[in-house]
Amino acid sequence: MIVIGSMDFYNGHVVRLNQGAQESVHQVKENALEWLTVLKRHGLQRLHLVDLNGAFNSGDNQSLIQDVIQQADCPIQIGGGIHSMEAVDFWFSQGVDSVVLGSGVFTVDRLLEEALSKYGDRIIVALDVLNESIMIHGWTQAIDESLPQALQRLEKMGVKTILMSDVSKDGMLQGSNVELYRKVITMTSMNIQASGGIKTKEDVLDLVPLNLMGVIVGKAFIHQTLDLSILGETL
Repeated sequence: MIVIGSMDFYNGHVVRLNQGAQESVHQVKENALEWLTVLKRHGLQRLHLVDLNGAFNSGDNQSLIQDVIQQADCPIQIGGGIHSMEAVDFWFSQGVDSVVLGSGVFTVDRLLEEALSKYGDRIIVALDVLNESIMIHGWTQAIDESLPQALQRLEKMGVKTILMSDVSKDGMLQGSNVELYRKVITMTSMNIQASGGIKTKEDVLDLVPLNLMGVIVGKAFIHQTLDLSILGETL
């Protein structure tokens, strides 16, 4: 398992938010490229980017994100407001390693099928979970399908990697929902990236026995509750 660095972008700045609430967005770094340099210096192995403007349907941060992609020197995955094959194609053309599809998987007809057909295991499906229900549209609406049903269907379709976030933990620095991931690994053989709540190295180490692909960390680095050196480790 590796620790995946994370940057969320909103109105041209690196930001964080709490439990997915748009009104909680707050700037944490003025200069994204300077912060990227810091992450790289500490051994950044993979970078997760989120365009929150795209996720909230309020514009995008395309130019800034393109600059980050060009300077990252590591595999990049990107999500946020990607609801069409045109958007999927665009980000792959910009050099990202993987595209993360979220709400569009459940709301846009055949988007996932077409993306998987064209890009295979480079497509990651994000599942934002609240009380074991999958949330969409910026974590504001639950889908009808249960979590076990969705996992079974996605794996049958050929999805190889899922990014699972516990919405209640996101941005709260209260530790990860280990029990959720412990349940999920019994439901699927897909690779799992965990996200939400990481504050300390102990929180990261709690996930190691589950043999996950990676854990995404952003806010803990910003608040210096987790040493950046962990970015260069394989756990």
